[in-house]
Amino acid sequence: MAWKCLFGANLSHFFYGQIMQSILDTLVGFILMLMGLIVAAISFVEVIARNALNSVGIHGTIQTIVLLLLFVALVVGAFRVFGRLLAVLLLAAFIVYGVHALLGIPHNISAQVVPQEKTINF
Repeated sequence: MAWKCLFGANLSHFFYGQIMQSILDTLVGFILMLMGLIVAAISFVEVIARNALNSVGIHGTIQTIVLLLLFVALVVGAFRVFGRLLAVLLLAAFIVYGVHALLGIPHNISAQVVPQEKTINF
């Protein structure tokens, strides 16, 4: 069976969307990896700052306010440093998803099979 796009082109060479799906999966993997790196770095700095504030003797509400300000500064700094890369990755993912949808290629999302029996075995 040959898949046709909106313009009538034969899309059998796409292997039922596997190539597009793998490109999208790769882009999403890069985005998640970048976000994980940012979160790990912010957590590392937060732990160091918390220990430094404890050793100086700053506790309670003041420590929370200082750590919150540090968190906001780190998030803003991370998006200034990695913002363009993240924007390019997101734009590429949206373009691939849009092309995937416009070409009419079905997604390879497997649905869970619900068991027919509703009994509980111990």
